[in-house]
Amino acid sequence: MILAAKHVRASWKEILAVTAILLLAAFLRLYRLDELPPGLHYDEAFNATEAQKVLAGGERPLFFTGDLTEEPMAIYVTSIFFGLFGVSPWTLRLVSAVAGTLTVAALYALARSLFASRFAAALAALTLAILYWHVNFSRLGMEPIFLPLMLTLAFAFLWRGLTPHPLPPFPLPPLLNLNVGSGEGGGGERGRGVRAGFFLAATMYTYKSSLFVPLLVAAFLGLEILVQRGFWARHRRGLAVVALVAVLAFAPLGLYFVTHPSEFLERPGSVMVSAPLDNVGRVTAMFFVQGDENPRSNLPLRPALDPFLAIGFVAGLVACVVRIRKPEARFMLLWLGVMVLPSVLTDFAPHFGRSIGATPAIALIVAYGFTAILAKLPRQNWLLLPGYCLLAAGMATSSYATVHDYFDVWGSRTGLFDSFDVGHLSLARKMRERPANEVLYLSPVAAENYTIQFGLAGRAARSFDGRQALVVPPPGTAAAYGIITRDDSRSIARLAALFPKGNIVATLGDFTGKPYAAIWRADDAPRIAPQKVLRARVGETIELIGYDVAREEGAVSVTVYWGSSVETDADYTVFVHLIGPNGLVTQDDARPGHGSYPTSQWQAGQVIVDDYRLAVPRDLAPGEYQIEIGMYILKTGARVRLTDANGAPMENDRVHVEGITLP
Repeated sequence: MILAAKHVRASWKEILAVTAILLLAAFLRLYRLDELPPGLHYDEAFNATEAQKVLAGGERPLFFTGDLTEEPMAIYVTSIFFGLFGVSPWTLRLVSAVAGTLTVAALYALARSLFASRFAAALAALTLAILYWHVNFSRLGMEPIFLPLMLTLAFAFLWRGLTPHPLPPFPLPPLLNLNVGSGEGGGGERGRGVRAGFFLAATMYTYKSSLFVPLLVAAFLGLEILVQRGFWARHRRGLAVVALVAVLAFAPLGLYFVTHPSEFLERPGSVMVSAPLDNVGRVTAMFFVQGDENPRSNLPLRPALDPFLAIGFVAGLVACVVRIRKPEARFMLLWLGVMVLPSVLTDFAPHFGRSIGATPAIALIVAYGFTAILAKLPRQNWLLLPGYCLLAAGMATSSYATVHDYFDVWGSRTGLFDSFDVGHLSLARKMRERPANEVLYLSPVAAENYTIQFGLAGRAARSFDGRQALVVPPPGTAAAYGIITRDDSRSIARLAALFPKGNIVATLGDFTGKPYAAIWRADDAPRIAPQKVLRARVGETIELIGYDVAREEGAVSVTVYWGSSVETDADYTVFVHLIGPNGLVTQDDARPGHGSYPTSQWQAGQVIVDDYRLAVPRDLAPGEYQIEIGMYILKTGARVRLTDANGAPMENDRVHVEGITLP
């Protein structure tokens, strides 16, 4: 027998307590959700853009292969919320806030079964409600927060199936009422087994750390079979139902895993470490000393537990060890130990995102510890009252610490501007508002960036790295250039030289007030004036208009002016070589824009101003040197045919720049 619970009616006090805890949980997860976090981080934007595609009726995959792959649950739930409440960062994060609040309710349901104590269950739910770690992830538009929800629901029904007596009525929705489907005979156990199996499988549709859930379940059930006499005989039918339903519900994703193992394991394989034992100390210290330093996951370096919750956690761990013969103690220790393994085995430990599946276990252990302390107090009311008052004061202090650390300390950090891609989102939204007749260009951020895509809201844009190149629109085309001037300090000056009548029409600053980006409008004819005009032809679609050559310290800079007459799918690589008496001295080979604007993206009529740098060796012998320019196909090494302005083939498909004396 695992647990016996007294059958009593849910009192108004319990209803009031649970309601208050859930309201507190909802408040911490919804308050100022339109402001904090600011912006929209790249990973959040991936979820948002994929959810928009699902909502629009496009592809509806079982597994998303972008952004190093992602399980589907968060994206599909987000698409539903977008349909109900509109597309916005607030709606995206509302999904997580709701999931986080529901996890608090689910934990109360589990704790009622686990502890058979309303007080302990309420304390566990309250701990999770105010836990900074869980609050933070409940406000991010990302998938990790769904793992603790599905895992807690699965264990609530699994544990209830292992409990022989009905539990008291719950002041919770029917989904979380563990007595739903109960009754005399095996029907109730089967009903809970179906739900347990379903939610266990559902964990696999949430987040990569769910890969450890089967290990956790197998370890717990295997241990109980070993240490509890008659456990298997009593529960084998119910566990068979759990296993069957879990396998059936996981089958679609499992089939995808079997047929696409490289995709399924792409992200885990990219973050595994070779010496996980080095992470054990870091993960242990995250509870009390130094937590996750990622500002998106935590107030950098804040421990997972504030001092008061740490007391309950340590007491709970001690109580679990002392009461190791009790199945609930073994269960909580296993849950904690297994679900922090994703952080132990991967880089950037401690990683709160990868170990978020442990947060409900932490809350249970904290409640277990505090109730163990209270149980040691004498039973006289005058002695118990101070203990309960201290507990209430401590929980209030922890609640305040979460509110203060998140909204006042973390929320005021100017670094959040970059951590949550505020600049990218703001620039994209500004560009989206430009007149429809303007062609949009971005530098140096890629137009394919998910935050940019979300901010553009379907408006087309092209991008290049202005530190390496500049793209001039076709003749007669008005254009708006969104330049992140903090990173690209040269494009505005080059645009001013090319478009004398152009001007800056908008500027953006960061959270410190420093300039971040500017939007340049160009609608006059550009002044394309290379030092040397060639008008050579590269293949059938590209013109080598001319070039500039300049000396700089330790190098020679070469700027090539390309013209595109027809759009092409060809992807060419540019070579710029420095040739001496004995052959090749140095070179700079790259796709145009150093990969930021390849020929396959060129449009008819565009001019691409393309920069290259030839580093001059310090020991270079003085003398005359030649520079040669051309294009080739990277896969084969074959050079692209090059002809002069009269159509005559050029030797070795290259342009010889006039001699230069070096050094």
